[in-house]
Amino acid sequence: MTEDSEPNFQVPIMVTEEMITSRDWDRRPGPFYRVNDVSKFFFGMSASWLRLKMKPDSKHPDTWFTVNGEPMEFRRLDENKTDSARVFWLSDVELMAYSLFAFGWEDRDRLDKILAVVRATADLYGLFGDEPEGPPE
Repeated sequence: MTEDSEPNFQVPIMVTEEMITSRDWDRRPGPFYRVNDVSKFFFGMSASWLRLKMKPDSKHPDTWFTVNGEPMEFRRLDENKTDSARVFWLSDVELMAYSLFAFGWEDRDRLDKILAVVRATADLYGLFGDEPEGPPE
């Protein structure tokens, strides 16, 4: 796929929104990230890089982040304010990685590395089974 074509992909998703919303995050931190965290920890890039990828450009009229031809909608810290900080869920990061791959920004090796970080993070948060009980005593 080239940067000019619209990605339309069917992939086995590891981390779903339901996996995240089915947990109680009131008593511990959850897999929620700000722009700087996502860009740095998952993609190895700067916050300004991510912000630019989120904006439409001549080759990507809906942004670089689309799923099945539809632009991804990202949450804000305060949903009632359009200038509020964006908050990404781990499930968003996985879809973002697939979208970048489909548009040709990253190769398969880089995609696999990003997905390995997503998988390890999901495992640490207990998203693949029972919630973690804490460190062993």
